[in-house]
Amino acid sequence: MAGADAIFICGSDQHGTPIEIAALRFGVKPEEFANEKHEEIKKAFEDFGITFTYYGKTHTEQNKEMVYKLFKALKNNGYIIEIEDDNPYCNTDKRFVSDRFIEGTCPLCGLGPARGDQCDNCGKLLDPRQIIDPTCKICGKRDIEFKKTKNLAIDYPKLQLKILEFVKKACKNNWSKNAINKTISYIESGLKPVDITRHLKWGFSVPIPKYSDMVFYVWFDAPIGYIGITKEWDAKKWNDYWSDKDTRLIQFLGKDNIQFHTIHWPGMLIGSNLGYVLPYRVVASEFLTVPGGLKFSKSQGRGLDIQNVIKILPADYWRFALIYMYPKTADSTFTIEIFTEIINKLLNDKIGNYIHRVLKLARNNQTFVDLKGMYIDGDWKRKIDRLIESYREHFEKSEIREALHDVLEIADMSNALMNSKEPWVILKNIKIKKDPESVKNFSESIRSLLVSAYILSILLYPFIPSASMNALEYFYINRIPTLDDINKKVDMDLNKEIVALFTKVSKEELKNLLESNNGD
Repeated sequence: MAGADAIFICGSDQHGTPIEIAALRFGVKPEEFANEKHEEIKKAFEDFGITFTYYGKTHTEQNKEMVYKLFKALKNNGYIIEIEDDNPYCNTDKRFVSDRFIEGTCPLCGLGPARGDQCDNCGKLLDPRQIIDPTCKICGKRDIEFKKTKNLAIDYPKLQLKILEFVKKACKNNWSKNAINKTISYIESGLKPVDITRHLKWGFSVPIPKYSDMVFYVWFDAPIGYIGITKEWDAKKWNDYWSDKDTRLIQFLGKDNIQFHTIHWPGMLIGSNLGYVLPYRVVASEFLTVPGGLKFSKSQGRGLDIQNVIKILPADYWRFALIYMYPKTADSTFTIEIFTEIINKLLNDKIGNYIHRVLKLARNNQTFVDLKGMYIDGDWKRKIDRLIESYREHFEKSEIREALHDVLEIADMSNALMNSKEPWVILKNIKIKKDPESVKNFSESIRSLLVSAYILSILLYPFIPSASMNALEYFYINRIPTLDDINKKVDMDLNKEIVALFTKVSKEELKNLLESNNGD
């Protein structure tokens, strides 16, 4: 919207334990299962109006090529080492199982189920040997022992000083505070070699004869997927973005993935010395939780399933509420009651009702409305211009929740403007007195209110794109708006029927939402 050369790249992480477990359970090949889930996830994003430049997947030839390229560079530069450590072995299944195949009680928070690599409840990284009462997720038995096995690993201690130097420079670029604090804490505690191979069947095989029966661990090939998927998007342009020193790589993630994006991934890029851009900004959210503090978890059936709830209420409602509740500095508790209050009081009453009332006043009383020279009063215009600039700055810093708050402040000012001008009172005077002065006042009031409705409709696009586009059609805009549109001449289609942008959550919708919520 601001006119920047911006691409939004993401994709389905197709390798790893969960896919292999699910494929075994359903009796299908991992690739078949992964591709099926890819299409489901892609459809869910589309239903939510999330428009990636390209949404790809990690199990492609392009990504495999990039994985091998980075691995070879890391190896040639002396950052790949062989280590021997204990790996979980299931005596029932007669096979090594990866960290995420192990499940039990977390030794740190005492809750479960916790995986062998990380606890979903407290977010701490774990070693499978720490898990209390470890269970194999394949067979469900507790017949686990740890056997010595050799793996390839990245020598992060050797990269530590270079990673620290990168972090000190990069975190000045408006990294989220939790990303800065956790990253520094991880580095200060001393980095250790991290395995990049596993005894699994599903994944990219290791291109070394001695390890040919192993695959790369998912955490290694998944971040490389950012590059591989960009290459899948455009075989000619991908390198222009990943090798240009002016590129700003901005990454959005949950707090449980901080170390992978601020230490492991940059360390891989630094160690490869291939000249690919490093993360410019890392925006890490805290968790959205159910009452009691546990985070949403699809695998544990806790919280809401987006593919179900979008059938109850449109995507714009969820987008607006979730951005308003965005857990930037602390976990945010989600309840249906909080969600409903945000929709009813803010989205419907404060924004939807304002735009709807102004449009109806203009259309129903067009005899008294002269749309020429739409403007806003000087002092009010200066205030709104400051908020628009704040909105731009917040987006520039990836502070999306704060940008929404700017829009809500403009909505507050717009409602206050309407209440101060009282066009309905002027309208009564017109009908009683029929004097030209009242007609002039009414027309001027409607013009200024329409401009504010127009500005709101543009600024709302990133948050609620469907409703924004519906509102902008009244102003003859039938395309994605740009920020430059704010300063263009405003005109309104007075013949178009006015339809409400939103409605309050009905009793039936509320009932359906409560029935869909597994965590409240």
